[in-house]
Amino acid sequence: MTASVYSKARIIQGDSRLIVLRWLTAGWQDLRANLAFSLCYGTALVVAGWVIIWLLSATDTGWMLLPLLAGGVLVAPLATIGLYSISRGRKGVASKGQIALVGGVLMIFALTWIRAATVLFAIAFGLRPFAGFTETLELLFSTHQGWSLVIVGSLTGGLFAALGFAISAFSLPMLVDREIDGFSAMGLSFNATTHNFWLSLWWGGTITFLTAAGILTGLLGLAVVFPLLGYATWHAYADLFHGDA
Repeated sequence: MTASVYSKARIIQGDSRLIVLRWLTAGWQDLRANLAFSLCYGTALVVAGWVIIWLLSATDTGWMLLPLLAGGVLVAPLATIGLYSISRGRKGVASKGQIALVGGVLMIFALTWIRAATVLFAIAFGLRPFAGFTETLELLFSTHQGWSLVIVGSLTGGLFAALGFAISAFSLPMLVDREIDGFSAMGLSFNATTHNFWLSLWWGGTITFLTAAGILTGLLGLAVVFPLLGYATWHAYADLFHGDA
């Protein structure tokens, strides 16, 4: 490995909101330049989401929808890897095996969070059969136990999401760009997020807001949000590690 392979991210000075907007603008330009492919890519992910929701409903496990949505935030970056090569301007992936390693780590995070959510629900309400998604939401927001579960669950899920974001935000595009091992990539990503804390906070908040907006449209909005964030993530990585967005 050369020294440049392990080079750390630069610290970007300036208004974080404007920097994030620059990344999104560059991502939007990539989306428009590859409109058909991008929308097909995003639509495929939306259909996959609908299938998962249908399976939960068919198996009477709809209570898992909220934990799965939260856990999905951890593994969602894996779904946008196919978009990085377009913004990168070159085909191919530099470290395919290492991407699988990072994906495995993120999957462990997601499964651990889902298990934690299951335990927290059982502690709050005991072991009971699933009464339906609407009834479960009413239970969460109309009882003291429900509100306690929402608060504790949000804090716990937030910790999982923050750590997952820190190690994956820039490691996955890095593995598409460089021949580097997964643990080094995750370490460099963590370093980049902590040394650009406020910028990373704005970027993570933007991702969360756009993803939530897409979910609230019945997942339809994610057909655009997924490719937009995928392209923008590449430009965020390029800005931090190459000095160009």
